[in-house]
Amino acid sequence: MTVKDILGELEELAPTGLAMEWDNSGLQLGREDWSADKILLTLDVTPSVIAYAVRHSFNLIVSHHPLIFRPLKSVTQSTILDLVQHQIAVISMHTNLDVVPQGVNSALAEALGLANTHLLSDETGAKWYHCSVTVPPSAADKLLNAIHNAGGGRIGCYDMCSTRHEIKGSFRPLEGSNPFLGKAGKYEQTDEIELEFMVDSFNLEAVKRAINSAHPYEEPAVYFVETRNNNPAYGLGLAGELEKEVSLFEFAERVKTKLQAPFVQLWTAGFGENYPVKKIGVCGGAGASLIKTASGQVDVLVTGDINYHTMLESALPLINAGHFYTEYPVLKKLHNLLKAKKINSFVYPARKHEIRNNLLI
Repeated sequence: MTVKDILGELEELAPTGLAMEWDNSGLQLGREDWSADKILLTLDVTPSVIAYAVRHSFNLIVSHHPLIFRPLKSVTQSTILDLVQHQIAVISMHTNLDVVPQGVNSALAEALGLANTHLLSDETGAKWYHCSVTVPPSAADKLLNAIHNAGGGRIGCYDMCSTRHEIKGSFRPLEGSNPFLGKAGKYEQTDEIELEFMVDSFNLEAVKRAINSAHPYEEPAVYFVETRNNNPAYGLGLAGELEKEVSLFEFAERVKTKLQAPFVQLWTAGFGENYPVKKIGVCGGAGASLIKTASGQVDVLVTGDINYHTMLESALPLINAGHFYTEYPVLKKLHNLLKAKKINSFVYPARKHEIRNNLLI
């Protein structure tokens, strides 16, 4: 397989168009035609990860956090030079992997045994468009199939979604036109079908190309309008339920054990350690921005990178389990997804990770 092949598979799982505007996801280093038959999965591309990849002959690293996050003014870093020298490509899946159904928060929720999960927030880096196109009845099914194959019609957990309306269209071909129906200069009326569907911004150009290719008209009547809401298929953070209520302290101990974290911080928000919890919110990595959103939806939020004063100000109980430990479970999930596609991958061991080891000092 090549880097391009792996990019295609990862794009299906977590389209880079879902990444936040400030993020840098996608192919970070290397060429698409490089070999990618042995993949190392890691949260970060650190010196030890690169040394491990070289020693064990990996030719592609897929990371969660970007290798290159800020613009480079020069390329002198030993990390980048070592990767180039050994022809090891790097693909990073950052905030796009945070917001997809099979991503970071799904893995965290599974690790903690949560059921009946739903999104805490619909925040992503993508936009959602309402689309309409008119077409002769005889060509409606062919056009709709092309639209669906290009990614149009996805709403939440459903795809191939659309509506159709019988309408009466009118037009007059002008000089120089090559009309599908009628003649230049003559006003025409005809039966048409209006197709309406939704499309994510990262599929918008592909859908436009599909319409232009499959539509019989020389100039299809089509419009795309950005909506105020986002596609419920994607979003940040998850809320779920435990099988039965447990005390806040007992659940904090469970989080520590399940994530194999050396410690967790518990903020009871004045409810006390014996406060019963069942509805659980999770956000892998830095989830302080979801505290207000999660309040009222869950009994406690599990996340990382909560600073001291943010904890004190929270009216919602919090479990700060660390950035590394709340995101690491996604690597095993990603490995299993790739394995199902017969793609050879290996998860970089948590015990070797520099960040984790520093926490244990």
